Amino acid sequence: MPAHTICRICRDRLPEPFFDLGAMPLANSFLSGPTEFAAEPTYPLAVSACQTCGLVQLNYVVPAEQLYRNYIYVSSTSDGVRAHAEDLSARLIAQYGWTSADLVVEVASNDGTVLQAFKRRGVRVLGVEPARNIAAMANDAGVPTIPEFFNPASARTVVADQGRASAILGRHVFAHVDDVHEFMDAVGQTLTDDGVFLVEVPYLGSLLDKREFDTIYHEHLSYFSLGAIQFLCGQHEMELVDVEPIALHGGSVVLHMVRRGRGGRLSDRAEALLRQEREAALVSPARLSAFASEIRAWKEQFEALIERLQGSGATFAGYGAAAKANTLLNFCPAAARSLAYILDRSRHKHGLYTPGTHLRVEPVDHWKTGVPPTHLVLLAWNFKDEIMAQMKPFSDAGGRFLVPIPEPRVL
Repeated sequence: MPAHTICRICRDRLPEPFFDLGAMPLANSFLSGPTEFAAEPTYPLAVSACQTCGLVQLNYVVPAEQLYRNYIYVSSTSDGVRAHAEDLSARLIAQYGWTSADLVVEVASNDGTVLQAFKRRGVRVLGVEPARNIAAMANDAGVPTIPEFFNPASARTVVADQGRASAILGRHVFAHVDDVHEFMDAVGQTLTDDGVFLVEVPYLGSLLDKREFDTIYHEHLSYFSLGAIQFLCGQHEMELVDVEPIALHGGSVVLHMVRRGRGGRLSDRAEALLRQEREAALVSPARLSAFASEIRAWKEQFEALIERLQGSGATFAGYGAAAKANTLLNFCPAAARSLAYILDRSRHKHGLYTPGTHLRVEPVDHWKTGVPPTHLVLLAWNFKDEIMAQMKPFSDAGGRFLVPIPEPRVL
């Protein structure tokens, strides 16, 4: 796999990585059994920051065809995502005044969970989802979905079949895109003249401030600041007009972009966040070096807490076979070895084994089988409140929760 040495936005040469997690397996490549363990591939996982445009990005790129044609993550397993879909669709339809005459296209629309919310409110919808197995689920659920990557070719298909879109929505997909210029060209082809391009993406500032290193895995090629987005927009006759901070996934933003000259002035909250990025020198070598040091110290703290609790007789299982969980566990192998198994709500993962650490994924009620663990490590910590409410029978029985990020603590 060749190194990625040129910035995908501005094409300048990238500096050396500021944070290197070593060779890791693909975070969503679960294994069917022990016969697959020995041959499991790993790939370099490290991040650099372009000092010209401000984009933080991986130094190696695994081909998209390898990552996404058969996928295991399904949006509908999360109550939080479903609630967010209802709120997001209601707010955006009210803000932009969309009706049944308007088309909302979602890129990487997964099983159609989010588009279902728009559809219920009377807006025309279309998904573009490269995972053929997931696209089939969406079509079966009544959400029309094209099983393709979003690019100029699929954009031509969308426009020919459906007309141009009033909105293109990319929820937690833009960070996965290698050729962002091709993607922006496809947006330009598909969007109406007064349409809006909406990107929901983890925010780089949250990743750095809250030590969310487990957001780094091979699918997440880029880690965006507002400054980097503005730089990209400037290359494609687009402009950033607003940003909405949201709590989902540990701190994300919804970015509103329109064709240049169509948006009016930049919103006050976008101006404030851009100013904050400049004052914090968000991607300066000093700030990024400090982040790497903080994560090394965090690892020592996390593994020491596990060891101390084990010494007092604690036993552990994990909750949440998420991609971020696999970054965390492979970065902290001593802690991974303390887990008996991992609980997860997704039936698509039950009976499979986690990449790298080879922990079996079980249904959420599995903790009741035999002797239950004393502690659940909340690997999907970004859904902490949802999980703790769901697992109240566990805590009522005396169980405790260990939340690893931003700092390890027992609840």
